[in-house]
Amino acid sequence: MTTSKSDRAAEEFKDAARRVFARQGYTATKITDITAEAGRATGGIYRYFDSKAAVLRALADDFLEARHERVVHASGHGHTMETEQDVRDHVRAYWKSYQDYLAEMVAIYEAAASDPQFAEIQQQIRSRDLTIWRAHIKELRAHLGVPTTNSGVLADMVVSLLESYCYTTLRQDKATRKHVDTLAGFVYGGITR
Repeated sequence: MTTSKSDRAAEEFKDAARRVFARQGYTATKITDITAEAGRATGGIYRYFDSKAAVLRALADDFLEARHERVVHASGHGHTMETEQDVRDHVRAYWKSYQDYLAEMVAIYEAAASDPQFAEIQQQIRSRDLTIWRAHIKELRAHLGVPTTNSGVLADMVVSLLESYCYTTLRQDKATRKHVDTLAGFVYGGITR
């Protein structure tokens, strides 16, 4: 599949935005910072994105698509959650996606503090995660013969833990395989009791 010149330019602007957001934060970033990083004229970005927020929205969409593809790749398209390995695969996919898209995630959290549109995007990401984890926790607990009545509460706890732990640990750049494995074991233990 070939990529058009227009698609390449839009990707170059998104890549530049990721680097600038990672370096100086979303709030401090200006469109001119993104275009300078991309090595392009300021007006060029407006062919693809009408604002800095539009660039971040496109990056958020990329994050969601990548994370979904990562889970599908690890678990299969019609994946289930019936084993500890299934839980580990989902936690690893969440972690790896968050790690790969850390600049976007931090920028979304930063933007959500002052922009209702990004507060909504942040809530959509969280709602999607809750829906997925709730269904999988219910499935796993039913498979194990454990009551499923607390699946929603457990999903809220798991998503909150994953969000917070990934945000904190990855921003401090101290993540190791041991962190991910320990987190996955903790999540599995918490949802199976």
